[in-house]
Amino acid sequence: MASLGEQYADAKAQSWQLQELCSSIKSSLLLKALSENEGMSQQKAEAIAKASIEYRNHLDGTAAAIQKELSLKAKYEKTRSSFEALRSLSSLEKSTRNQSEY
Repeated sequence: MASLGEQYADAKAQSWQLQELCSSIKSSLLLKALSENEGMSQQKAEAIAKASIEYRNHLDGTAAAIQKELSLKAKYEKTRSSFEALRSLSSLEKSTRNQSEY
């Protein structure tokens, strides 16, 4: 469970970082489009930035990181729930044994 928790934490950190970088990458592409095309409107430059291969690749990578994060979270929660169920069952068994001794 500890190993799975660490994997989940790493995936969550990577997912967060990629999501935060999204606006930075878009801004860089926007500035590049504006500097290469004097007089271009900001709206057009933003459309070019959002349509760029670099931005779409970043979004694909971000989506994959989010999917990995959520998948690991589900596995971690399932493992944790199984552990809690076994712990409760063990406690019930111990309680039942103690009652039958009296």
